[in-house]
Amino acid sequence: MKSIHKNTEKLSEAKTLRVLTVLLAISLATVSIFGAFVPGTYERDAVSMAAQGMGQDLVDLFLVVPLLLVSFIFYTRGSRVAALIYGGTLFYILYSFVIYCFGVHFNKLFLHYCVTLGLSVYAFILFMAAIRKEDVGNWFAEAPVKLVSGYLLFVALVFYTLWLSTLLPALISNTIPRDVEEYGLLVNPVHVVDIAFALPGLILGSVLLWNKRSIGYLIASIALVFMILLTIALAGMVVMLSVREIGEDFTVAIVFAALALTSIVFTILFFSKTKPPAS
Repeated sequence: MKSIHKNTEKLSEAKTLRVLTVLLAISLATVSIFGAFVPGTYERDAVSMAAQGMGQDLVDLFLVVPLLLVSFIFYTRGSRVAALIYGGTLFYILYSFVIYCFGVHFNKLFLHYCVTLGLSVYAFILFMAAIRKEDVGNWFAEAPVKLVSGYLLFVALVFYTLWLSTLLPALISNTIPRDVEEYGLLVNPVHVVDIAFALPGLILGSVLLWNKRSIGYLIASIALVFMILLTIALAGMVVMLSVREIGEDFTVAIVFAALALTSIVFTILFFSKTKPPAS
């Protein structure tokens, strides 16, 4: 009886996650299409911020939406790698739409931003609840733990240095950081999410992975996928700035592209060590 109840509960969770994933894909695609192709969507935002939004919308539409659906399909078929990619994709969407909800000036997509954020939050919670029932650490055989752990710590320190180099001078001189002032924001939500959640998460994942804890393997896997998607989106933003002739320096885009490629290499090295599920 317990086994039947457990299987019924598992099927119910899978069905709920399927519904949330489909709705999330539809909501994200809608937001991305309007943001990328409908003029005036970002009319209340600074010109540079509007261009960056369009760049991310294009990445979301043509990369993130398909990846979300494909990874979920293979996850439900038992693929361990697809499960980890799906989790990382969900976290990227969650992260991005916290910023959309609090960093983009009010526009006709506001409710869609809220819906997309809500769907990604609850889908991620359900996914984590399901995946924590597995011993994810046991999915890997001789993975490059120290290498990946060091890379996560390195990325966290790089971004902490980047943000603090902007924030500390403003705090010391009691002024407003330039990006906050230029974009007409109260604060930069990227600073908030990174400093409070994302970067500490990378450090925590690095430490737990170094100690070969099961949760460390899970956090590291999600973080690697998240960093790939985020750096590709960041590169897309910079490219769009150049296309709109707002910024012609591709140096930053090259840096983000290099970081994306590096993350892809580390992800392949790490995920290639996953063992197939027992028959």
